[in-house]
Amino acid sequence: MRKLIILSLLLILSSPLLMAQQSSEGRDEETARVEITARSDQESYRAIPCGYHGALIFFKSVEIADAQRVKWYFSFYDRELKQVWVKSLPILEDLDFRFKLFSKDTVFLVFTYTGKLKSEDQPLEIIRIDLKKGSFIPNLTKVPANSEPVFFNVMGRNAYLALNHKSGQSAVEILDFKSNHSKGFLLDRQSPSAFRWFNTDSASSTLNAVISKVLSKKETEHWYQVFDTTGKVLLSVRLSTINQDREFTGFTAIKNQNGDYLVMGTYRLSIGSSNQKNKLKDESAGIFTSLLVPGNQKNLNFINFLELKSISSLLSSKNLIDLKKKALKKNKNMGETSVDFRILQHDPIVYNGQYIMASEVFNPQFHTENFTDFDFYGRPYTNSYSVFDGYRYTGAIIAAFNSEGQLLWDNAMETRDLIGSDLSPKVVVKPEGDKFLIAYSAAGGIGSKVIRNAETTGKPEFSKLDSKYPDDKLISETRNGLIPWYDNYFLCYGFQEIKNVALESNNKRFVFYLMKVKFED
Repeated sequence: MRKLIILSLLLILSSPLLMAQQSSEGRDEETARVEITARSDQESYRAIPCGYHGALIFFKSVEIADAQRVKWYFSFYDRELKQVWVKSLPILEDLDFRFKLFSKDTVFLVFTYTGKLKSEDQPLEIIRIDLKKGSFIPNLTKVPANSEPVFFNVMGRNAYLALNHKSGQSAVEILDFKSNHSKGFLLDRQSPSAFRWFNTDSASSTLNAVISKVLSKKETEHWYQVFDTTGKVLLSVRLSTINQDREFTGFTAIKNQNGDYLVMGTYRLSIGSSNQKNKLKDESAGIFTSLLVPGNQKNLNFINFLELKSISSLLSSKNLIDLKKKALKKNKNMGETSVDFRILQHDPIVYNGQYIMASEVFNPQFHTENFTDFDFYGRPYTNSYSVFDGYRYTGAIIAAFNSEGQLLWDNAMETRDLIGSDLSPKVVVKPEGDKFLIAYSAAGGIGSKVIRNAETTGKPEFSKLDSKYPDDKLISETRNGLIPWYDNYFLCYGFQEIKNVALESNNKRFVFYLMKVKFED
């Protein structure tokens, strides 16, 4: 039986610093908890795991540093969640956190422009944090107006930003950390283009990308391209579905053991086909893989979600029967029918010679609010509008492929009560020996499942997380998450509203919490 062990530390916020203290509250020594008083879930608290070094918490304060900058506070903790240092750093008021990267003993944080002046070149700041020294090295630069940084990576002494521009003139911006000078190159001067995936390859000192080029309103081409750091194209392969009834919807890629590129992603049945006329462009019908050998696309595979052995974990028996009846009625097989999932792809994992693609299924969630208004004659009438609640994540799909892109096995897990304010991975997929752990945080607890390839070992479990006091009652939880830390340890975090009528004072509180969680067989 797998055990869930909670290890944490109680934190109390004493503005402007994060002060730490041990608190057992008469409970088991292994059970403790992080709590930071918050006003709302719109506050900018974030936690970043930093491997064996520890963990970093940072947030934007309301303190003014000068006419243009506000103070952000950073607090670093060791593996036992004991505070090592706390420091503040002034950052331009119109910048907000966008990307993070942890490498060796350095955390890279990217802050992008969120102000209203979009017609001018926009400031962008990259902050390097040396965890051992507790030192900050900021690099302030600018990116072209009306451009959006969509990918970020670091290679050597340079930062690489992939920028999608409203005009379609997308570009790579390269910042030299030592000189703080930047340079870059455009993707395509002939056709509007956009990055769909981007990464750096330090072994070959190259930049790899999947790029979409718009040729006309009805025609878009997708290309896998490899650049050197000057922008010279070293490899360019057009990605084609071959079959006109299919269109690509998402991309990721990885280099296989032979040094060839394996592109993995999602596809939809063509919007123009008869059974897809009312479908949305961001919905997918299945997974595709394509092996790229120098100059050529090879081994193109399409796997409809309905053809996966694990699809019953995400769809009810009734829904599956209805889809089969629909296919039979139109004299089609299941591969020609679409379940229409919205998909968020993870970065692929290489493990034991297998190439693992994890995807999460989500849907935007809204609720309707009504209010009474009055017409010109003073007569009341009811008006209503939709309010966006967030993205509801309903399940995760795990598919494993060999180096040629052929499906080896698949598995899936249903997720419940999982709502996110942004589109970012919520489910953790972590190799453990010959097994994989699938886990997520929701509703004050952690849902988990252990699989061995297509087989599920044991039953999916949901473990409640302890709160600070025995009589605490969880009222609501938002912006929660679970992230791998080191070995079998994870960090669980989020905002919670908690009520406890047994307390003489402060019997209702709103907090940002952080917990150290360990999974054991």
